[in-house]
Amino acid sequence: MFLAAWQCRPFCCCCLASLVLISPAQANADSAFNLTDVVVSASRSERPLADTPVRTQMLDEATIRRLHSTDLRDALRILPGVQLREIHGKTGEEVYLQGFNGDRVLILVDGMPVSATTGSTVDTSQLATLDIASIEVLPGAASALYGSAAMGGVINIITRRQDADGAPLSGRLSVKGGSYGERQLSQYGDADADLHVTGSIRARHGVTEMRLGVDHRQSSGYDLDSDTWSSDGYAGRKANLSAMLGQRYTDLDWQLNAERFREDSETRRLTNGGFKGVKQDDLQRDRVAFQGQWRSALGTWNISAVQEEQRDDTDQLNIDAKLLAGNLLRHSDYQQQKAALQWQSLLGGDGSELTLGLEWFGEELQQRKREIKLTDSGESGDAVITPLPGGLFQVDVTEVDAVERGSLEFFSQLILPLGVNAEVSPGFRWQHDSDFGGYFAPSLAARQHGAWQGLNIQWRQSLGVGYRVPNLKNRYYLFDHSVNGYKVLGNPDLQPEKSNSVQLSFSLTDEQFFHAEIALFYNRIRDLIETIDSGERDGTVMIYEYSNYANAATYGADITLQMQLLRQLQQRLSFSYLDARDLDRDVPLINRAEHLLKGQWFWDISQRIQVALTGEYQGRLIASVDDNNEQFFSPDFSRWDIKADYRLGKNFSLYGGINNVTNTVRDNRDPYDRRPVYGRMPYIGFDWNF
Repeated sequence: MFLAAWQCRPFCCCCLASLVLISPAQANADSAFNLTDVVVSASRSERPLADTPVRTQMLDEATIRRLHSTDLRDALRILPGVQLREIHGKTGEEVYLQGFNGDRVLILVDGMPVSATTGSTVDTSQLATLDIASIEVLPGAASALYGSAAMGGVINIITRRQDADGAPLSGRLSVKGGSYGERQLSQYGDADADLHVTGSIRARHGVTEMRLGVDHRQSSGYDLDSDTWSSDGYAGRKANLSAMLGQRYTDLDWQLNAERFREDSETRRLTNGGFKGVKQDDLQRDRVAFQGQWRSALGTWNISAVQEEQRDDTDQLNIDAKLLAGNLLRHSDYQQQKAALQWQSLLGGDGSELTLGLEWFGEELQQRKREIKLTDSGESGDAVITPLPGGLFQVDVTEVDAVERGSLEFFSQLILPLGVNAEVSPGFRWQHDSDFGGYFAPSLAARQHGAWQGLNIQWRQSLGVGYRVPNLKNRYYLFDHSVNGYKVLGNPDLQPEKSNSVQLSFSLTDEQFFHAEIALFYNRIRDLIETIDSGERDGTVMIYEYSNYANAATYGADITLQMQLLRQLQQRLSFSYLDARDLDRDVPLINRAEHLLKGQWFWDISQRIQVALTGEYQGRLIASVDDNNEQFFSPDFSRWDIKADYRLGKNFSLYGGINNVTNTVRDNRDPYDRRPVYGRMPYIGFDWNF
């Protein structure tokens, strides 16, 4: 009955309002949250969460572990206002913030960008939680501090720092297995199950620390409809290997991180000719990042650099070796480099703080395609055509020919106290792009704080200018999927997107048992880039292209509440409202849910037993709008997860849970259904620390 009530939005809003009125004075336990946690993303310098100049959301390592998060996608799912959507043609999901999709939300690891698998959108399922110490989220335009692609916000993954204390040798091993039951396939491996193994070992000697880690996720496949050949979830593996070497001195520390991500996955599909086929992805990403910090009398100097290379092979094949026609093999190479120098210092004795930074960024993309066809007609002049036995033709085409871009950027931010209860934080970023010239993005934030009836009050306001330079995919892509009936063409004449952002937030807390916040936002977007139907046809093949097609706006509110209901019971609730609209056509932007309700309850039954319950409700959303402005909807849904931990000793625990308890899934026959792909999955595991 309670599950049914959750789906009734008016009832849930009344519950949220009534819980806000519960007096926190009844609680007498440790804090449900810690506003003294240090964060870096909001000001690019270390500050307590309560003192950040702009609104910041944070997930710490303890919460990530308690929710048994396998990857970044699992961790972000509980945050207010965050929506996750399946990436078209891929096995993962992208993140939406304040109505901005993954192309416009910048995902960083220790302040350095992560390569986007599709050329523009980061797949959140590729980032394992193994080395994550915390996750910081800045909703709203952050271009003044972080540059292009931060129009919708920034998600900064903070990895574990060097630990001056602790044992000379330590480590962790965790193994988890689960199954989707009848929907689980045996397409990969011997077991009809999903398996997750993660382990790390850390050694410390004097000022030197070394760490090795591995995270391996394996699935045997998943299918919503056993009566059809096509499958819905990948079979294969996703694995992260990581290594760290660092040293920490009194005034100096440095850290070198290396990581390899490997994905080898397969999903079943039907070809245009109705034959059984498979789509195979083989992706490898290698990343090396350096961070150094020197603390001197003149201020703190930070230097960081990253080199990342990504190779992606995507093949669409008929499983019958005799049916070669229609086989499509695509190979993409992408690499990026970034180097940054930052100086930060206190000015005088009033707490003023100045941050200056200089950054250089470069990227390169190349893509090739090979297709087996029945004819050699209609190919471009640079296509290499090789006749094959049986009257077939092998066609090799360079879709993107080693294009590149770079930028040089300078940023500054000043935090200036105004008396004892307020501060103002102006900032700006100037970027010179190799293809689009110079751009200036200013920002202004202010914070006031005070006390009332034993409660601390925080009031934040910020104005920001966002921008996004068209990425290489937007400008140069030739995504020929004629085998599936469409092509997507890049557009070299695209112009940068721009936005103006207003963010307001008000919070009330006793800093022990109660924290409530309401945040309002408005984003005005110009020259939005999306794929549109060009109206052209190549036979039966539809031609799409990237275009600056619309002006848009997103506005809404996030209401959050954290409370210690009992000594052992914590509650976190949030309600989000979003209106994202194409202003030129006066129609909603697709794939954005208008209403979003989330809840988490953490119950410490005893010193040995912990239980966590999380719930999410998403209202119906518009999945498509045709040329006549007819709207096609995806239904609303609710999802519940339950987790439990049983500690057997100081270093060993058993855990388990059920994801998607209500087994809420989409109708895979409905092309507009955006409800979850994966249904109910019970799982068990163990965690050993030494």
